[in-house]
Amino acid sequence: MGVDAIALNYGASSWELDQIASAYAAAKFISSPLKLFLSPDFTSHACDLDPLIVEIKRFAGHPSQFKVNGRVMVSSFEGKCLKQVGWQKIKSEVGAYLMPFISGLEGQFWQWGVLDTWFCWGCAWPSGNIDKTVHDFISRRDTVLIRSTQMADDHYYISQLGSRYGTTVSPWLFTHYDYKNFLHKSDDWLYLTRWNQLMAMRDQLTFVEVISWNDFGESHYMGPIHGLQPSGTTWVNNFPHTAWQELSAYYIHAFKTGSYPTITEDIVYYWARPHPASARASKDSLEKPQGWDWVSDTLWAAVFLTAPGTVTLTSGSSSQTFKNVPAGVSRLSIPLTPGMISVKVERGGKTVASERARGYNYVSTPETCECLDSYCNEWDGDLGAVDNFNAWVGAAKGTVQPSSTPTNMGTLTTTSTTTTTSLSMTTSKSVHATTTSTATTTSSTSQATHTPPVPPCVRHTGTPTPRQSTE
Repeated sequence: MGVDAIALNYGASSWELDQIASAYAAAKFISSPLKLFLSPDFTSHACDLDPLIVEIKRFAGHPSQFKVNGRVMVSSFEGKCLKQVGWQKIKSEVGAYLMPFISGLEGQFWQWGVLDTWFCWGCAWPSGNIDKTVHDFISRRDTVLIRSTQMADDHYYISQLGSRYGTTVSPWLFTHYDYKNFLHKSDDWLYLTRWNQLMAMRDQLTFVEVISWNDFGESHYMGPIHGLQPSGTTWVNNFPHTAWQELSAYYIHAFKTGSYPTITEDIVYYWARPHPASARASKDSLEKPQGWDWVSDTLWAAVFLTAPGTVTLTSGSSSQTFKNVPAGVSRLSIPLTPGMISVKVERGGKTVASERARGYNYVSTPETCECLDSYCNEWDGDLGAVDNFNAWVGAAKGTVQPSSTPTNMGTLTTTSTTTTTSLSMTTSKSVHATTTSTATTTSSTSQATHTPPVPPCVRHTGTPTPRQSTE
C-alpha cells in the first residue's frame, strides 16, 4: 500500500493497550518496515496526563516506533482538555513530535505553538451536500463576513498554520448507531478527487493520514474484515473494501514521489451501495442516517488502462458500454438497477479483464434478497435488514504489462527537498493510515460483539445518468 506508519487509535479500556503491545511485538517479530505510533482518542481516553505519558514512554524506544527527526510521533483525536501546558509536558518528557487533531482551534492556532503539526481529521470529506474542495470561500452580507461550509478545508488551515498543517483522505463514511447516525457525501469518486487535490498541495503538507485501516463502525475500513466489531454494527460483513486499499497504492506512490506511476495492469475498481437511498428498512428501529438524501444510486468505477479499450458496466438491466476509453485513469458510472453487478474491459476483440460481483445483489427493498444466479450466496432465516449506506467494493484485474507502458497522467514537477521523517525514504512526503488498537478490534466506545455474516441486499430508485471522465 505504501504507507509509512500506522496510527493506533485507542481509548480507555485496558485491553486496548494490551492489543497495542501485541501490535508492536508483531511488527518487531516480522521486522516490518511499517512503523507505529499512539493516537489516544480523548472522547473515550481519560484526560489524565501522567498515565498518558507512561503509555507513550512504554513504546517510545521500540524499534517499530515512528519518529520524526528522532522525536516520538504522538497524535490524538481531540485532546483540548490537556491544554497547552499538558501537551508541552508530553513534548518535554517524552521528546515527542506532536500532531493531534483538536477541534475548535480555528482562529487560535497561533496560541498553540507547542504543536508541531495540527492535522484536519474532517477534511477528508465534504462538509454537507456539496462537492469536496480545498478552497476557503468567503462571502459578504452587509458588513459581516460569512464563511461558507467549506471553512474547514485545506487552504483556510494552510493560511492559519503554514508548514504545520497535515490533512486526511478517506473513501467513505457511514455510521448507523443510536448514538451517531449519519453519513458524509462520498459519491462522485471522492477518493480519487481527494488524492488529486493532495497532489496539487503536496509541497504545503507535512503529513497525510489515510482514514482508515479497520474502523468498521464508520465504514471507511480498507483492511480485511476480521474479528469483532462494535456492538450494533450491522452493515459491514460481506461488504469488502480491500480493493480501495489496492487503489490507494497508486496515489500514495504519486504523492510521495511527485509523479504518477506507470500503469502496468488493466484494472477496474468499482463500488456501489447496498440499496437505494430512498428505500426504507421496515425493521430498522433507527431513523435514516443524516445525509441519506445527498447520495446517488450509482455504480462508480475507476478504470486504470494500459492502453485504450472498451469498458462495459452492468447493474441488473442497466448496462453501458464506453468505447475508446483512453489509457490512464478514467471515471465511469451508470445507474444502479436490480440484479448483479459486472464489469468488463475489452481490447482488440478480446476480454482483458472482467468480474462479476460475488455475493452482491441489487434489489428493491432492504428486506429482500433475491438470488439471481449461481454467484449468489445462500442464507437461511430472517435478515432483519437495516438501512445500509455502506459500499461493496471490488476490482476486475487483467494481465500485468511491461512497466515501460506510458500513462496519460503526466508528471508533476513540484517536489520537496526537506526531509520530514527520520526514515530512510526517497521522498520527504510521509503517508500513514489510521487504525484502532488492533486489526481485530474496532471500537473503544462500545462493547464488541460478533455479528454473523449477512448477504448484502440492494434495491433501486431513480435513474442517474451514465457518466465518463478522464483524469
